[in-house]
Amino acid sequence: MMPRISPNLGRPNRWRAGRVWALPLGLLCALCGALPSHLPAQDERAYEVLEAASERYWGLETLCARFHQEIEVTLLRQTRVGDGTLCQRQPAEFSMRFSDPEGDLVVVDGDFLWTFYPSIDAAQVIRFAAAGAEGRFNFYKNLLEDPRGRFDATYDGVDLAARPSHKLSVTPKDTEAFRSAVVWIDVESHLITGVDVHDTNESIRRVRLTNLRVNVEVSDSEFRFVPPPGARILSR
Repeated sequence: MMPRISPNLGRPNRWRAGRVWALPLGLLCALCGALPSHLPAQDERAYEVLEAASERYWGLETLCARFHQEIEVTLLRQTRVGDGTLCQRQPAEFSMRFSDPEGDLVVVDGDFLWTFYPSIDAAQVIRFAAAGAEGRFNFYKNLLEDPRGRFDATYDGVDLAARPSHKLSVTPKDTEAFRSAVVWIDVESHLITGVDVHDTNESIRRVRLTNLRVNVEVSDSEFRFVPPPGARILSR
């Protein structure tokens, strides 16, 4: 209820009403200024989660999961959707093999990174030197290699949508292949379960992982790729 203002105090009611509210507002401002900022604590919590995930990742021999991926090409107003299996083996082998679109793949064999998208062009293969290129697909390695030194990170709380997962926002301190990312890390397993990566070319890559399995036997063939006969191989 508004306080009752007496008309007999010799000053306009409007001025008196201002005086009534001035004290609580001033007190509120003083209290706000006295409260410590939570941002440093949030940042430190983010690094603690990232470093726990990094320790977990580098301690693994293999990791495999089902993935669902959406790539939003903002400039073209197009979205590509895919599903399949992701596997990696330390220290430098990685694969994403699509069941939809069937036959599309990304393979890092330790020396080269191969991309083959027959759903777009069945006669073209692109090959990169693996060093420095694999991080554009292997977000585990990219995000968990020296996270404190390479990223500004903020802790955004626990997301309970599926399994309880820490939600973090990271921004590279130096030039990277992406501008920013949102990362979900499982509270119990310390494994990355999802990423939204905002690339420098304005594209957004969203990946969600399920059925994660660690230290399982993975065939050497998972990390090998032989271009189909007659395919054009473009080296980058």
